[in-house]
Amino acid sequence: MQKRLENKLTMFKAVLSFLKQNISAWGSSTVMAAIIAKLEDLIGEIETVRLITNSDLTGFTAEKLVQQDALINKAYELSSILYAMASSSKNKVLQGKVDFTESELQNARGGDLISTSSAIAALVRDNLTVLVPYELTETDVTGFEEMISSFAENLPTHRVSLAERKAANERLKEVFSAVDVVVNEQLDRMMVRYRNTSANLYAAYNNARSVVDYGTRHEKVEKPKN
Repeated sequence: MQKRLENKLTMFKAVLSFLKQNISAWGSSTVMAAIIAKLEDLIGEIETVRLITNSDLTGFTAEKLVQQDALINKAYELSSILYAMASSSKNKVLQGKVDFTESELQNARGGDLISTSSAIAALVRDNLTVLVPYELTETDVTGFEEMISSFAENLPTHRVSLAERKAANERLKEVFSAVDVVVNEQLDRMMVRYRNTSANLYAAYNNARSVVDYGTRHEKVEKPKN
């Protein structure tokens, strides 16, 4: 999936997380509940279709999609902790080895994800002693290694056809357009009422609506339409 869309998906997830964290502000609104449910369903579909467009493998069941997503999340978490530790200790070599963005891991094909995750696991294991203050233990790395092994064992072997990939890319465009409608034309408008009654809540929403360009390390803000 294109970097632009990956960044946009990150924004959609941030908005959804914000809505759920502040459910008390609109818990009695059936309209907001429907918008949140629709947004969650569409994001879920994007995640599923994305794996077809990004990978050279198909045959994923819903369970395997969840498994891959969990592996990506854990790989990003552990590599981020390693990066922070390396920065603190001024270990530029280690920093370079674990300088992954979440998008890079999400875009990795099945075999590459396994290789990258295994390398991260090995680096965690090699640095367990100095990672104690970062609350990483033998149990953490063992659990991660088990996730990698399980994913590798269940990795399907049937390649995605060009037709399947093309269809998935077209569906991605449709779903992203559908999310744009939900966010731009419904959610943004519903949030206007909070601009004066709850300025902090409205500011936090605008922050969640920022599209962060992780590829170039700067922010590009897509402002809500008032």
